[in-house]
Amino acid sequence: MNRDEAPDARNRILDAATQLFALRGFDATRVTEIADAAGVTKALIYYYFSSKADILDCLIRELVDKLTSIATDFVHESIVQMIKKGYLDIKPDRLSFVNEDAKDHFLRSLRVCCERVLDHAIAHRATLRILLLESLKGSSKHHNILLKIHESTRDNSEGSLYKAIVDADKDFTYSDDLRVFNIFFGYVPIVSFASYYDNYKKISNLTDQELRESFLNSLWIIINSMVSGSELLLRTKNIGG
Repeated sequence: MNRDEAPDARNRILDAATQLFALRGFDATRVTEIADAAGVTKALIYYYFSSKADILDCLIRELVDKLTSIATDFVHESIVQMIKKGYLDIKPDRLSFVNEDAKDHFLRSLRVCCERVLDHAIAHRATLRILLLESLKGSSKHHNILLKIHESTRDNSEGSLYKAIVDADKDFTYSDDLRVFNIFFGYVPIVSFASYYDNYKKISNLTDQELRESFLNSLWIIINSMVSGSELLLRTKNIGG
């Protein structure tokens, strides 16, 4: 095998698997079909990957690693830096900013982060469609993948996002409300939007830019609902409480 062709062959395998998994489902796709679509032999697929499941694991790992990288940039460049400079104080139930300018700066940084996450999700919407399908199968090893991604942010190990914030401000903690918000108003909407992106674009007649902006505007309405003065609420009050 020509070494110069190796990266291209591996990428073709991943691209072919992505399209077939998204179209037919993981279980219904055979390795032979991936080989035919990628223009390689089955032997070459097994040279790079130990199994069909290993291909899916690789796709999900690459997706998650990039999303984690985006989140890491935001945490270290915005949250941690603002805490160190005295612009942000994390309290058990809210983010308290020293003034309106500090709050606005944080929200601008958060929007940039959201845009990066959304753009990556749209670019890898086929993989997210697979992830969504697999997460709904009780028998799939990936059925809890979305919850596991979130739980990984609560990991207190060295180098984790949670530890980075806690080290900067000991008051930071995940409340039940924040946990639910992050999963069902953060991860799930973006995964669903990316998964249905092509279908909705066809029936809406919106351009890519219009559809992207429409989703971001809707997401921003939800985030702004948590803003109160110069604070960002992390825990809601019980209705009727």
